[in-house]
Amino acid sequence: MSEFDPYRPPQASLLDPHLPAAFVGGAWSRSQLRVLGALALGYLFGLFVLLALSLWQVLHPQFAPLPFTHLLGLLLVLLWGYLLLRLRALLASRFGLHDGLDWPLALQILLGLLAVGFAALPDEQVQNPLWLELGSFALFVALGLCVLRFALCLQRIPRPYPALRLFAWLLLLAGIACASVVLLVPALLLGLAAAAALAWVFFTAAGELPE
Repeated sequence: MSEFDPYRPPQASLLDPHLPAAFVGGAWSRSQLRVLGALALGYLFGLFVLLALSLWQVLHPQFAPLPFTHLLGLLLVLLWGYLLLRLRALLASRFGLHDGLDWPLALQILLGLLAVGFAALPDEQVQNPLWLELGSFALFVALGLCVLRFALCLQRIPRPYPALRLFAWLLLLAGIACASVVLLVPALLLGLAAAAALAWVFFTAAGELPE
């Protein structure tokens, strides 16, 4: 008689034994990571809407900016900062990456908030447009360098997810484009792709955990 019993529970471990205990020990759940992936997709949609509104404003400069444009930009900066904070925690527990991400992440959030503030300044209240242009130039250079540094830290991770490798390369290119200032539009398009890659990172991590 065959010893195979189709109703016997599997004897093999349901979790990959090579996964760190900090990752599978309860700090993360599949549903939590899926929510983060959905938030990354929400950021992608919000950034697309913001770019569409900005393009409309460029094509129709005679109209005042829509009231919620700057509010949307502020919410996107805060959401991106939250997603990066959760990504940092995920990388620490899953890949053991603890160093190098804190200051570029904090500066990204701070500089992003400053960029929203610069964009919200009414033209009639700007007494020295040259000062504003120089400030914006320095701001985007610093922001691009912070994104570049963050991406270089991600590339130190051994055997990352394919999604994480793609995310790091997209951030690297976006940081270079942003620091150049003249390539801000390509930088924003790369940001759209990076948001999609970040969602893929969270969904990939969710796939490693049990229900």
